[in-house]
Amino acid sequence: MSAASGPLPSLDDRVVVVTGAGQGLGEATARTIAVLGGAVVVLDCDPGAAERVAGEIAESGARTLAVTADVADEPSMEAAAARVAERFGRVDGLVANAGVISWTPVEELDVAEWDRVMAINARGLFLGAKHFGPHMLARRSGSVVTVSSVAGTVPEARSGAYSVSKAAAIMFARQLAVEWGPRGIRSNAVSPGIMRTPMAERFNSDPEALRRRLEMIASRRIGDPAEVGAVIAFLLSDAASFVNGQNLEVDGGMMQMLIDILPRPGVPEVRT
Repeated sequence: MSAASGPLPSLDDRVVVVTGAGQGLGEATARTIAVLGGAVVVLDCDPGAAERVAGEIAESGARTLAVTADVADEPSMEAAAARVAERFGRVDGLVANAGVISWTPVEELDVAEWDRVMAINARGLFLGAKHFGPHMLARRSGSVVTVSSVAGTVPEARSGAYSVSKAAAIMFARQLAVEWGPRGIRSNAVSPGIMRTPMAERFNSDPEALRRRLEMIASRRIGDPAEVGAVIAFLLSDAASFVNGQNLEVDGGMMQMLIDILPRPGVPEVRT
């Protein structure tokens, strides 16, 4: 995965922690941060994935650190924050991206699976902010970006725990904006739509599913993780200095397509 092309803001000399950076959106975001001059902490529960991404970023000359941690486990995140502080001495940004999905209808969802999804997708946001946030608060400067999903705004059928956890990501970003905004920290959420990530590729690889998906996206294409990384980089940068408490949908216009896909007898259908 490569960083998005085109003009992007500078992240020179900033230290940014990206959770779940071993693949997908997190990896693309970590690479974008490095291209823009930032030092990036590649945090992932998979040590091999974290080392791979950090190693490839380091080859470009960027400063980076691979950290293995479980975002749902407080001692693990506390230790991760200590490692980052020891290496860089500061934190300027946090991208709380780590997440999992569960395809289980509510009536079939057991407590253990609910707790697993909520622990990673929601508790992980809290623990990231709790242990990396104080570094930003001490300097009265920084930016937090939580990675939600369009499913955090519109519920996704048969994934009750996932949609609820992603709604929490949006509200947590707003909560931090209210509590930390007066102390110099901005906090925003990003809600990706349909992306080419390992989590979604089994759907995109089915020709009929892909055709139907494209019809539901105004831009008529699947998004690239680097495009999400570019938006996150904007939110981390001074270019977004007055953007706080927002949820930015990066979905190619998918969330605007409801009326267009409804049957409307007698109205000419336009498809391109």
